[in-house]
Amino acid sequence: MALSADVPAVRFGSPGNSTQQLVKPLAASVTVYGGSVATTRAGYVTPASTPQSTDLVWGLIYRQTPLIPPQSASTVAGTYNAVIDTGSFFLNAGTGSDALSAANVGATVYLINETTVGLTNGGATRPIAGVLLNIDTNVTPSYAVALGSNRGTGAPS
Repeated sequence: MALSADVPAVRFGSPGNSTQQLVKPLAASVTVYGGSVATTRAGYVTPASTPQSTDLVWGLIYRQTPLIPPQSASTVAGTYNAVIDTGSFFLNAGTGSDALSAANVGATVYLINETTVGLTNGGATRPIAGVLLNIDTNVTPSYAVALGSNRGTGAPS
């Protein structure tokens, strides 16, 4: 189910020097929400509710600028931007074959939706989300992921 409002974001570790904010243009007629995973398709930020294997993962949406309600989304790509926090964040994990355990720490994980990652690539239909760094059941969500499509393959993003 696609997000309809901002969700809380929980950073893993401290921001430090290895994180930065990026500003990327929004695709036409889309609205993204704070706390959701930021993906781009053809150079534009798109909602990660139904990611494609070719999408690039950058981090988490910090905010959309200017802040606009969904009905005001522009029909022209690049009219608005999304501010993206890079780094490592806690996300939800999939179930069944996409469930994550301590044995998977260090493994590449794949983006299922705006707030969820899993162990499989969904039959080559999901983009790489990043690398599973830690599981902490004292935090909700509990799965710390270093976000970025290039983390698993070394491919440029």
